[in-house]
Formats: sequence, C-alpha cells, structure tokens
Amino acid sequence: MSRLTFLLICGLIPSLLAQCTVKKIEPLFKRSVYEFSVDLLTRIAQEKENHFVTSTLSTWILLTCTSLGATETTLAELKQVLKLENNKCFNNNYLKLASRVTNNNSSDVVLERSASVYVDSKLDIRNIFKKRISKFGVSQIESISFSDTDKAAQYINDFASRATHDTIDDVVSPGDLDDVVMIIIDAIYFKGSWQTPFVYEETEMSAFYNERDIQIGDVNLMYLTGLFNIRTIQKINAKVLELPYGKNNLYSMLVFLPTEQTSLYSVIENLKSISLSTIRKLFNDFGPQMVSVQMPRFKITSDLTNLRELLADMGLKTMFDSAQAQFSIISDYPLYVSNFVQKADIEVTEEGTVASAVTNAEFSFRTMPDEFIANRPFLFMIIDKKAEIPIFTGAYSKPSLF
Repeated sequence: MSRLTFLLICGLIPSLLAQCTVKKIEPLFKRSVYEFSVDLLTRIAQEKENHFVTSTLSTWILLTCTSLGATETTLAELKQVLKLENNKCFNNNYLKLASRVTNNNSSDVVLERSASVYVDSKLDIRNIFKKRISKFGVSQIESISFSDTDKAAQYINDFASRATHDTIDDVVSPGDLDDVVMIIIDAIYFKGSWQTPFVYEETEMSAFYNERDIQIGDVNLMYLTGLFNIRTIQKINAKVLELPYGKNNLYSMLVFLPTEQTSLYSVIENLKSISLSTIRKLFNDFGPQMVSVQMPRFKITSDLTNLRELLADMGLKTMFDSAQAQFSIISDYPLYVSNFVQKADIEVTEEGTVASAVTNAEFSFRTMPDEFIANRPFLFMIIDKKAEIPIFTGAYSKPSLF
C-alpha cells in the first residue's frame, strides 16, 4: 500500500506542475476577472442608477492581494467570489498575469498600476505575508505612524495623486484612519489616444434621450466615420462598437448600445451570458464595417463608498466582521476589513480617453455606412485586447455638457 501511494504521488506532482503554465492559466485568469467584474458591475449599476465608472480589475487585484493573508472561512469566501482556484500555483500566476497586464507605457497609450500596503508602525506584520507580497510584486509594504491621522492621510493621498497623475487626490480623510492599523491602496491609471480621433469641428450640441425616448438633456456629440468592428449581439440585446486606442491596437473601448425597448441594466445583467472572447470572435468573423459614429464627449467621477455592502452581498461576509475575520497570516493581531472604497474618474474626448480605469485613411463608399448613435444610455468598457479582460467599465445615462 505504501509503495502504491508513493508512486501515485510521484506521478501526480509533475502532472500538476505541468498544468501550472501561463498558457494554461491564462483562460482561467480571464474567466476569473471577467466573471467577478460582471457580478460586481450589476450591483454598482443598480446602486449608481446606470451612471458610473469603475475599475473592477483594481478591486479584483486588491482582494486577491488580501487573500494572501487570509485563512479558513475568510479565504474560502475570497476564493469563491474572486473565482480563484484551489491550486496555489494557479492563483500565484494570476497575480503575475495581473501585474503584466497593468503595465504599459508608449507614446499613445499609458497604463500604470501602483499599489501600496500602509501599516501602522505599532502593528507587527508576519514575515510570511511580507514574503508573499514581495514574491508577486503586486504591492509595496510601508510602515507609517497612524497616530497623527492628518499627516498619515496626507501621505496616503499624495501617493494616490502621484499614481493617478493628479486625477484622484482625496482617497482617505483623517477620520477614515481612526482605529485603523492597515490600509491597502490599489491605483490604476489609463490614458489612451484614439487610433482614429474624432473630428473637433464635427462635435455639436445634441439631444440625449432616456430609455423611454424622452429627451432628458443635451450633450456635446462627437462625430466620426471610419472602419470599425461592430456587431449586434442578440444574447445581450445590444449593438457593440469597438473603438481602438494607439498604433499597436492593444487596447480598445467597447461601447454597448441597447437595442430598441431594451433597458441598459438588462444588457449589463446579460453580460454574464457572453465573454470578451465571444465578442472578439464575432468581430473577427464579420470584419470591420464602415460606421458613422456619434457619441458624447463626457466626464464621469464615481465615489464608490459602499463597496463593502456590495461585496458582502456577493459573498464576502467574514472579512468585514470583527468577530469572524481570519487574517492570521498577516499578523497575530486580530484584523478585519472595516471599509472598502474606490474613487474612479474618466474623461472621453475627441483625442481619446483619460481614466483613473493617429492614422489617416481614405475610404470609398460602396454602401451607406452603418450608424451608431449613442444619444441614449450606454455601457462602455476599456479592455486589454490580448488578455481579454476589462480594465475600466462604466455606464452613461445622465447627460451633461462637457
């Protein structure tokens, strides 16, 4: 019996290690991030009345970092909600892939992620947690004094401001640090120039309608005609347009415009029935089409102060409970997550997009171009095309002139 067991173990370990390769893990990583993003997105959309911007990827990374210090029920809940695997090797590579995705700096697209764990100098952090954080390069750990809450808040806010190129500079207030011994900050900054920019001279004020086709305000509607990927996807009852960024075509914005008599919220709910891979395949099968595009120039700032409640509704119960949270890998001191917030900002203009998430061509028209007129509520998603994951996602339903 012992000999047989020994042989099985010898055969099993190489087999598991052979499966734990980046190539085999990438599809699981995509699924993990996308499914978590859609789950959270539906809750944010309802809470924010379909007008918001968020980086669900940033939330996923921060929670995955938190899982490195969790045990027992708290760890089990994090794995379930984040769609993580039981195999540690898989989860470890998830974080490596996330670090790879969130770093790009070129002349026309900048994607940067910065993260820091701020620990009160009076709290002893276990070496095992420090090593885990350091191993995956997902964050730095810094010890500061929380006794002077004004000074500590300013220090943390300065980091957030630098990380987001001064787009977000007020993450915490001194009052937020009362009775707090550790804060984890994850910041993602994206700035992209359209591969084909909108024409400034063509932008004009136009009416914006609600889902009942009633005018609810005015927007500056940008205009562009060109070859773009566009498909009507019946599963989600929406027409989807792709607007690429940069010369390397690594990133793009997907704009989801609900079909007639379809609510934007139902489109968001139906995202769980498809994947970004599905959309990519439909685009590839059909090919680019000549499209006349009209969409608002807009700016959205979202202060998601209730993420704790939304995440608890998704199944993260014990990490927010002072009596049940299990973070013994982080410290011998009993810890729990007292709050979870995110601030996000996005600007979309004729030149491109700035989120905290030029080529010229001549065309000959054989037929009238397809029309994509986003003058009613729509969903947008800034994606990494290679990794096929959303970096920033949001919805626009409350018009304003910008």
